[in-house]
Amino acid sequence: MERCPSCMARLTGAVLCPRCQADLGSVISSEHYAQHWLAHAVRFWFECEPELAMSALIKSLRLKRTSSALIFCDFIVRRQLQDVLALLAQRQLNEAKHLLNLVRELQPDNKLLAQLQGFAENLLEGIVE
Repeated sequence: MERCPSCMARLTGAVLCPRCQADLGSVISSEHYAQHWLAHAVRFWFECEPELAMSALIKSLRLKRTSSALIFCDFIVRRQLQDVLALLAQRQLNEAKHLLNLVRELQPDNKLLAQLQGFAENLLEGIVE
């Protein structure tokens, strides 16, 4: 963290802001944990555990939305979208819907993901009826 979130003073790594004396321990700790979960997400991804990777990445992003976490998030979303489309093509609709729900947790405001989820749900309804 380069600046105090309270008064925007430049920080030198101290736990207390030199200007406003705000205790920055919790903020610094959350940044540390965000990096911790991002490292786990990357490790899980390379261990071919995409669900664990997405779960760890969600935790990281909730703590701090770093540029590296956001880039990794975009990468995972693109890769998982390919898997969702492959599952839909194979008519594995429940699996596709499950994976799509996980991906939507990473980017809940993504319009393409919302449309694809609606499409998958319509396919499932057509089979049930």
